[in-house]
Amino acid sequence: MAQGGLGQRWAKAGAALIALGALLIGVPWFLLQFANPAYLLQVDWVDALTVGADSRLILALLGTIAWVAWAVVALTILFEFVAVLSRQRIRIRLPGTAWLRPAIGALVLTAVAAPTMASADTGVAAPPVEAHLPPPVIASTEPGTPTSMTETAAAGRSYEVQPGDELWSIAERELGSGERWRDIVALNPGVTESSRLSPGATLQLPQDEPPAPTVVVEEGDTLWHIAEDQLGDPHRWPEIHQANLHQIQDPDQIDVGWELQLPPSADEAPPPPPEPTPGPAAAPAASGAMGIDDLRVPDPPLEERRGSAADAVRESFPSTPQATTAPTDGGASAVEHAATSPVDVHDTDADMDEDQTDYQGLLLPVGAALAGAVLLGVATRRRTQVLARAVGRRLVPVPAQVARFWTALAHRSEDRAVEPTDPTPTTLVLGWEGDEAVQLDVEAERAVMFTGGEAASALGAAITGLACTPWASGAELIIVDGDDWVEALDDPRISGEPSTAEGLTRLARLCSERRLALRQRTLAAARADENLAEAFAPTVVIFLSPLTAAELDAVGDALALGDVGVSALAATADPLQHAFTYVHVGAEQATLRGRRFAPQLVSTPARRALVELFAATGQLDTEPAPWWKDDDDLPPNVLPLPRHGLDRPEERPMTMLSAPPHPALLLLGEVSLTGTAGTAPSRAMGQCMEYCAWLLQHPGATPTLMLRDLQVADATRRSNMSRLRTWLGADEESLPYLPDAYTGRIMLDDRVTSDWEQFTALLSGGVNMAGTAVLRDALELVRGEPLGTFAFQWHWAQQLRADMVAMIVDAACVLADRSLSQGDLDTALWAIAQGRLGAPLDDALAVREVEALAQAGRRADAEHAVVRLNRSLRADGRDLEPSLAIRIQESLRRSTRPGARRSR
Repeated sequence: MAQGGLGQRWAKAGAALIALGALLIGVPWFLLQFANPAYLLQVDWVDALTVGADSRLILALLGTIAWVAWAVVALTILFEFVAVLSRQRIRIRLPGTAWLRPAIGALVLTAVAAPTMASADTGVAAPPVEAHLPPPVIASTEPGTPTSMTETAAAGRSYEVQPGDELWSIAERELGSGERWRDIVALNPGVTESSRLSPGATLQLPQDEPPAPTVVVEEGDTLWHIAEDQLGDPHRWPEIHQANLHQIQDPDQIDVGWELQLPPSADEAPPPPPEPTPGPAAAPAASGAMGIDDLRVPDPPLEERRGSAADAVRESFPSTPQATTAPTDGGASAVEHAATSPVDVHDTDADMDEDQTDYQGLLLPVGAALAGAVLLGVATRRRTQVLARAVGRRLVPVPAQVARFWTALAHRSEDRAVEPTDPTPTTLVLGWEGDEAVQLDVEAERAVMFTGGEAASALGAAITGLACTPWASGAELIIVDGDDWVEALDDPRISGEPSTAEGLTRLARLCSERRLALRQRTLAAARADENLAEAFAPTVVIFLSPLTAAELDAVGDALALGDVGVSALAATADPLQHAFTYVHVGAEQATLRGRRFAPQLVSTPARRALVELFAATGQLDTEPAPWWKDDDDLPPNVLPLPRHGLDRPEERPMTMLSAPPHPALLLLGEVSLTGTAGTAPSRAMGQCMEYCAWLLQHPGATPTLMLRDLQVADATRRSNMSRLRTWLGADEESLPYLPDAYTGRIMLDDRVTSDWEQFTALLSGGVNMAGTAVLRDALELVRGEPLGTFAFQWHWAQQLRADMVAMIVDAACVLADRSLSQGDLDTALWAIAQGRLGAPLDDALAVREVEALAQAGRRADAEHAVVRLNRSLRADGRDLEPSLAIRIQESLRRSTRPGARRSR
């Protein structure tokens, strides 16, 4: 290096040493001359406080403060010297000095680094450093060397490690950004982020590349709009997200002023790899011509579908068909196999939902226990929705993508669950080591910080676990910068703060309040007191935005107040600077205190899907039911039907309780398939009936849509379709009830029906417009709760089941009200009983039961029915609608009047 550059470094080092000397020696010398704290020992404090302080006392007090400040600065300088001389292997941080350390660190580094680098320039040996770096990487040209390794090494340039070098400093100096240290690790097998670099070793560095084009985010911009403006195709927004993962945590949230890197334009993108030539095993059999089955697109291997958050969303089907051997399931329709090809996806399904998200791929890093806990919470919320619905209203339909994620979640929960051992309310399942759950108690650790590329995904799994798992029901959560989570979960034990600064303030306030309230008691003693346990419940403050060094200091300062039942959970890019518990998380492997395991992750797409699922099943909003008609709904020139007492028709329509002449699926109770002409399968009968129900709800749908809704493998779908086709059989003229889908669309024969279809047909003119006889005929079809034991197994049918329950209840309420108004108490009680078969705990039916019993003069039975209703409400934590409560009060009041009808 030139002597001028060496001289400048020495000059800077000298100036830094002078500044440090002034701080360490000059300041205390000055204080000794003018401020002597020892004078405080000679002061008559009674006179000083009553008469007044003299100048020497004031100077001594100021001197004491100055000595304390100097001690903080001196310790910070000492700790920074230790960090620099140990090459950051030893880091001691004085709490509350995050604002001071950068300036002190710069002085220390300038004073120490210049002589070290000068020794390298002049050939003087630097202090030896323990070498943990493997031998220099040399590109091999042996025939057995993998081509990718040879090409990677050859594409780089060599760099000789200098004394004091670290991966970050090399990347910053040689590649322009310290963040590119990962590129160096990728090019040098055996080198990791914790490797100690030995001077003289050789590293391979990537070749310099032209700077990637960038764009600055402006007001109103989204990734979609940026992709459309800059790349010409809005559907390429995931490429922008992928190129800026270090900056964009949530693709739905980008800030004005951000500078985003852009991927290459379409004409600059590398050409796609050539299609592989089918091997002999893939060729069709020589004995026969290739059929449509041989062109079926295979599903990708399961392990290939697992990846990082950015790779979690992909198209469900490849774009290039590959030749495969014909499936062995000879009963499946060949044309259905062809319908799963790209032609079907992009052409024949153009009018259907285009959601291609691989929901099962999203859930691969999620454990079955956590998936089951989420399902249990969602089922509880759904039940509350159904019970809170008013007559004539229906639940707002769940979006298709939410229903598909719900179904995929159910399939994930069916796997073998690995539960934690002796969990506490703040226990997290971080992942799995073989068949053992790797768990961590956040409260015991006080603060847990996630680092690494999948830190945000690990944090998402932690929030989901603390919010949904049954053992965490006693913990309170404060989610910082996560309003979407708080609003969607809508749980009284979960609150939020809008920003990191406000979250830190609340953390400090909560810790200090509990510390003062505990006084001399321990946390365990406070929790042992039943009157105090709730006030000292385990509380976890979760920061969704990565914390900086200064913010980590603030967390440490708050938790330094002691064990008060408050802990913190966050992600950070500045690890190992505090006495926290750090978990390094990658896509396939995580590390905790040297223990390596497969992590549990909830990626950003999975988090959005969870939030949408919680929101969809938590809202109590309803919409007008399509089966409830008002006069305004009738077309012009059509008079409204009478609402009461239509005469029973002379010939009642056939119900499903009699033997149907053709296959009929019974759904209004335990599910069964009757009237079939074929042989029932020996296995998977439930799945066959599920497929039949889905086909009745989606006539003319494609196999592609069926795969998306049911979230099953194509081979499973084809096998069950074959079983269903055999079970349904054919009519007397050999016409199958489930024909082959020669048009690429699957459709049952029109004669295949269900009791639900007949129920809706009877009441097609409107439940409240139907006559008494028609209402009776419809309610006679009800045999139990819709879908029976399959109610919470057919997750795609949750909206269907909700509509079934609602329509049954509405029909029963209309018939009961009509009968009560006419004094026909037997019919009213029968209607209520039939409605209760489908919805045993419905509030509207319970209220009408009280009315009917009270009107019949059965006061004791009516009061007992009120008690049952109140118990049900308390168990669910719900309140009865005021209008229903008024109806009960009025009916009980009328039953006490003289002349009220008595029970017989």
